[in-house]
Amino acid sequence: MPGRNPFRISKLGGWFDTLYECSYNLTMPQARQDLIIYKRHAQNCDVHKTKIKVDKRRFFMDCDCMIWIEGRTPDGDLVPRQSTGFRDLGKAEAFRNSFLKKIPSETYGAPLSECVTRYMESRKRELAPKTLNHHRIVLDRLKTFCEAKGKLYMGNLDVDLIEDFKTFGFPDEMKDTSRATQFAKVICFLREAFRRGWIKEALAEKILPFSAVYEQKDPYTEDQIKLIFEEALKLNGGTIGFAGHPKTFRLLLELMLETGMRVGDALLYDPRSVQRGEHLWCYVFSVQKRVRKKRAKFHEVYLTDELKTAIDGCEWLSPQRPFLYGSFKNESYLANEVYERMKTVGVRCGVPDCRPHRLRDTFAIGLLIDGVAIDEVSRLLGHSSVKVTEAYYAKWILARKRRLEGRLAQALGNACNRGVRNP
Repeated sequence: MPGRNPFRISKLGGWFDTLYECSYNLTMPQARQDLIIYKRHAQNCDVHKTKIKVDKRRFFMDCDCMIWIEGRTPDGDLVPRQSTGFRDLGKAEAFRNSFLKKIPSETYGAPLSECVTRYMESRKRELAPKTLNHHRIVLDRLKTFCEAKGKLYMGNLDVDLIEDFKTFGFPDEMKDTSRATQFAKVICFLREAFRRGWIKEALAEKILPFSAVYEQKDPYTEDQIKLIFEEALKLNGGTIGFAGHPKTFRLLLELMLETGMRVGDALLYDPRSVQRGEHLWCYVFSVQKRVRKKRAKFHEVYLTDELKTAIDGCEWLSPQRPFLYGSFKNESYLANEVYERMKTVGVRCGVPDCRPHRLRDTFAIGLLIDGVAIDEVSRLLGHSSVKVTEAYYAKWILARKRRLEGRLAQALGNACNRGVRNP
């Protein structure tokens, strides 16, 4: 509108005036030389209550109004006025950077989002679906964190940025052990990025892992086990699945308790792979929790005559396997079903924190209390190292403490006999 003063019109106040002032300023020759982001403030935006000059308000970003973009790229391409689709400044800046074509690829490398996608594709055949999804979640967190800081390319990654992500990139309510597990997946991504040449620096070797103190596991008491098993027999939720077959469901819980099997492995229990040992029945199976590209990891557990006979004679949920049902290719679905059924059982019988993995913990802790050596317990659990067993069950290793106490008492007694403490 030639001859009109935008500052005079702005006295009318409101969204229309702000829109007019933004349009007016962006049509000025100098403004069109750069690609700028700005806000078109709504009528009820708090910016109208401030003392910020009218011609500066479009750059006020501390509000929830949508961010817009307009101008020219460094090579002269016109970017018409349009919404970025974001209210967050960091994401809007990332959108703006997508128009800047004169970014030297040899300096900044490939886009972070592209490398994450390629990395996830390369690991589809190596990782179980559940584990793959965990990688996707944490790498999406990394992308969001970097975008908020305007870091869109692999070349932007450095030790300081990744350390900041480790500190500020996770929800405050997330447990330290979960943070440590998720951050370890970021380290795996950085190690692969260096191997494939996406980054020039071995960041994975320079960044410290997230330190966390593992929570010591607590077993179910004998009374709690009794309540859980009794309540499991009362499930009645249809004709298929665990809720429709309470006796079979209870036997699944007994199998986990007496063998220490993880729920995913227990669901795939195959009676055809059970062989008679000298005292017990030995069941050999391929462990589900492993890296797929590695050779299958076989593990053995032991069943009593009573438990094996009960499973053989129960109502099976499929023709070949007693606990597996449906046509689900992803066994993690059934594992979640077991979790939900146990959660329901716990609420009904008054047992807090009722979940499948505590049956495995109860099995391990029971052996340690009975004096079984930790290396033998570690083997029965299928842990990759005794250190893993120690991390979770340190406070229950009574046998080791007793042996240490006995050796110390003997040493002190020998010292006294030699007259070390005699005046």
